[in-house]
Amino acid sequence: MRSRLDTEELLIKRLLPTSNPCERDRADAWADWQEGGATALRRFIYSQNNTAESDEDILQEAIVTAFQEVERGHYQPQNGVPFTAYVKGIARNKIREARRRTQRWGMVPLEEVEFSLADSPYKQPEATYERRQRQAYFYQGLSALPDGRKQVLERVVRGEGTAEIAAAMQISEDLVRQHKSRGIRVLRELAGMLET
Repeated sequence: MRSRLDTEELLIKRLLPTSNPCERDRADAWADWQEGGATALRRFIYSQNNTAESDEDILQEAIVTAFQEVERGHYQPQNGVPFTAYVKGIARNKIREARRRTQRWGMVPLEEVEFSLADSPYKQPEATYERRQRQAYFYQGLSALPDGRKQVLERVVRGEGTAEIAAAMQISEDLVRQHKSRGIRVLRELAGMLET
């Protein structure tokens, strides 16, 4: 009878392209892992996710990212660390990304900001002016960015995650993160110059 560690090692060998050249068997190994691992991952996400993104979206992003990382050869098995723990680490990062998006963009899509301000009976002229000014700076700065960065930031504002943006634009997640950080830095610099 095989121990849990032996079963885990066999599963990891089946998942890795370096030890298993058969794509069909690797896909079957992912299905085998999901039978048990996805349940544990779902429970983990449910207990940790305090963002506006749904648990199911975080789950799917984490699984897709884990699959891509394994297929690209970026996953390195560690003795005694279950594969599910690796995917939980990815899910934790997806939750952090969602939290940062929430803090950075205030959870309200920019298109809805004007609508909510216009309909609010308690609106203050200064707050309305400042918010519209920030929105104008954002769009002015956005138009000054190279196309790739501009597209990434537009997708971030719409609430898309890093993996989703990377897949849609057919670029790496690292490049998405780079475009985000550099684009935001440029926007902040432009906002500072415009305000003075």
